[in-house]
Order: sequence, then C-alpha cells, then structure tokens
Amino acid sequence: MTTEAPSGSTAIVLLGGETVDIPPLGTIPADSLVVAADSGVEVAQLLGLKVDVVVGDMDSISPTALSALRALGTEVVRHPADKSESDAELALRFVRDRGVRRVILVGGGGGRLDHQLALFAVMFIDELRDARVEARLARSRAYAVRDGATISIACELGDNVGLLPFGGDAHEVTTSGLQWALSNDSLRVAASRGISNRAISTNVRVSVGSGRLIVTVDSANVQGVAS
Repeated sequence: MTTEAPSGSTAIVLLGGETVDIPPLGTIPADSLVVAADSGVEVAQLLGLKVDVVVGDMDSISPTALSALRALGTEVVRHPADKSESDAELALRFVRDRGVRRVILVGGGGGRLDHQLALFAVMFIDELRDARVEARLARSRAYAVRDGATISIACELGDNVGLLPFGGDAHEVTTSGLQWALSNDSLRVAASRGISNRAISTNVRVSVGSGRLIVTVDSANVQGVAS
C-alpha cells in the first residue's frame, strides 16, 4: 500500500525521543498525512493520532507493535539499520515525495543534542524549498526561512522570538510585528544579535534576501496546527 497526500495538504511528522513534554496540536487539517519517524509512534498515542506511515530502521519499535500497526493499515517503510540519514530526515524525504505543502515536526524536545541540531539542518532539505517547514519541540516552535522567502507566524503578544542564521550569515533580513524591527539588515552566524526579540503583533513576518534563518518562538500558549 502507498499512502498519498492530497495536493496542498499538511504532513505531521512525529519524532522519536523524549515524550514528557509533547506540545498540543489543536485542530489539524482533515487531509493531514501523519508520519511517525520510528518511535514517533509513541507521540501519536499521546496525541490520539492514527499513524498513516511509519518510516525508519524500526530499531525502537518492537515486532509486536509493528505488527499491530500493520494490522491497523499503517504503511511501514523500513530502512537498513546501517544508514547515513536520521529517521527524521528519512521521514521528511518521504513526505517530500508525497508532495505536501506544509510540514510540522512534533517532538518532546530534549534527547541527544546531535539529533536536535541535525533536525534543524534537515528542515532545509532542498526538495522542501516550496513547503512551509515548522518544528514544535516541547513548548517551543521553530521555522525554516530560506533565501528569498517570507514567512508569517501567528504569535501571542509578548512571545519571545529569535532570529538565528543557520549555516552562514543571513542578509536583507526584514521583519514586522517585532519590538526590535529589522530592515534589510544582516545577521551574522557568529553573533547573537537576533535572539530575544518580542512579538508586538499577533502576526509576525520575517523575510530573508540571502542566507537561511531558523526563527524560534517561545510562548506560554502553543498555537494549534490551523494557525
């Protein structure tokens, strides 16, 4: 069986690792494709989601649990244990091939630091250039903003917003809805200028002329998927 995503749909990618602080998702689009990266199936159980596809080397899922998923109609995409990609990257490449337009990665945060940092890197997979890619890790959100792109983010007044260059300096950075606005500014990768900004609007916009940014949002209220 091959699970296809409707055109323009959302993919929810559930990450393995810590599950002690899984963020609520709110209302999700009816056509969402739910993909678990290996032990991300545990996150699905906590959120009450039915997994459409599980992707990975299956080293963190028992054979019994895997059989139960198959019995429920879940597509299983198994990769060799000796692989070069993380399960999160494999899951992202899977949803890329299904043509989704929005990807939301969900996890509890914490866990291995190399996995956390690698997650930000794979949010910039070239083939996802035309998709909106967001991560929800515990009570924080992170958005990938590429060169030439503008992103609008739903915020609460007073949310802490960080603008972090990723992989190199970011130039022609312009924002609206933030207390300390930027207008065609540069943010250096070896500096901390972009952290600890504050939302003064419920709609924050960030654009990047060249380079890449990870935009982080920390709030007492985590927005639902429909935002």
